[in-house]
Amino acid sequence: MKLPIRFPREADTIYQEALAYRRLAPTARLLALVDLIASGMTLMCQSPHRDASRRLQQIQEAEWRRIQKELFARHGR
Repeated sequence: MKLPIRFPREADTIYQEALAYRRLAPTARLLALVDLIASGMTLMCQSPHRDASRRLQQIQEAEWRRIQKELFARHGR
């Protein structure tokens, strides 16, 4: 059975979006990235599981700080 609606392959869509992103000026790329991060933060803040997300984020941040301290202690001088 042939469907009346055909969707593009996901890989093709991602490739076209990547090409469009690469054509942007550096400032526009940065603004797009900041917008994406802001959208994610908004979704996280509105989530019914925001407390769990916040705890995970704090754990990841603490681990990242520990790794940075270790790297600076080993190779900082």
